Amino acid sequence: MILLRISKVASLNIIFLLLFISIVEFFFGSWRNNFFGSNEYIQIPHLTRNKIYEYDVTNLYSSQKQIKITYKRDEFGYRSKDLISNRPIVLTIGGSITDQHYVTEGQTFQDILDLKVKKYDFVNGGVDGQSSYGHLLSISNWHSKFLDKDNTSIIIFYIGVNDRRLVNKAFTDWDFAQSNKSYIKNLLKDNSFFISKLLVIRNRINFYLSYKNNDNDLLSSYTPKEKDFEKIGIKYEFNENLDIKNYPNYKEIFSDLILQTRSNFPKSKIFIIQQQIPGCNFVSKNIVYDRHPNQSSNYCFDLLKVFKLQEKILSESQIKKNIKLFPMYLQEIIKDDGVYDYVHTNNKGSESIATYIESIINQK
Repeated sequence: MILLRISKVASLNIIFLLLFISIVEFFFGSWRNNFFGSNEYIQIPHLTRNKIYEYDVTNLYSSQKQIKITYKRDEFGYRSKDLISNRPIVLTIGGSITDQHYVTEGQTFQDILDLKVKKYDFVNGGVDGQSSYGHLLSISNWHSKFLDKDNTSIIIFYIGVNDRRLVNKAFTDWDFAQSNKSYIKNLLKDNSFFISKLLVIRNRINFYLSYKNNDNDLLSSYTPKEKDFEKIGIKYEFNENLDIKNYPNYKEIFSDLILQTRSNFPKSKIFIIQQQIPGCNFVSKNIVYDRHPNQSSNYCFDLLKVFKLQEKILSESQIKKNIKLFPMYLQEIIKDDGVYDYVHTNNKGSESIATYIESIINQK
């Protein structure tokens, strides 16, 4: 009898606890907005929504004084989006260099452009690790659902580096939709009130530990430069006759990206910026000097191949109206001191990107 009574009491407590959790989750979590409200729930790999993070990037920036940054994503998953004005939108799409996870609010290249070119609202739609495959998914399942198509004036793809793996047929979980296990994990992370609060506590603990222990790896998978760039580097020359038939996967992905963008945003101009990084010094469209220290791959040569394929695919595309290709990689826009590792920009590098984009937008 005693065991039966204890069992009943325990069962009732569990039921009341679950009921309490359900009520709190329903009223304070994001479930109502994302599943029963106006905000459709979407899962783009590695996209976060309605989150604010703080990081100590002192070591990442190799700085002598402490640097703290704030990173925000709104309820639709965007950074730097003006939720009040009706200015025409310039949507910037890319990977981590577009996202600028470790550049604080107000200093991303989108934030700088908001101040420099005030007639547009520059929206940050960058997602860490995304290649053109991820951009294709984002256009169809994210941007087309939450942005006013008639008010989106320009769509900028700031791409190149992450497409190297597509050309080499090396797809990763950065590209593909996640497994059922990952889907459930991210479903809870994006919508649960209790889990979001636990993540805030965890991030604050990590923030404290990273500062106390001088260890940024608790916060970031990125690490600062161990060595400076080589002054000249290793020369690579592209002599082969590039046949896009030998790269059917990339041709299909990149062509579909243009097609889906035009289909979903028929009135928008499409700018494709072939991104420049200081470790790859392109002296022409056929010659590049790889300045990365301790080279173990054909990083810059593969990047050159990406740019050549993009140019060739666009030249053969039937969709040419309002599409422009900008070979930024042929200019020295981002200097060596504009990146905190070998690729990702600090606030100085982000300002250089802003200056470049301002110049192409103002072109007659």
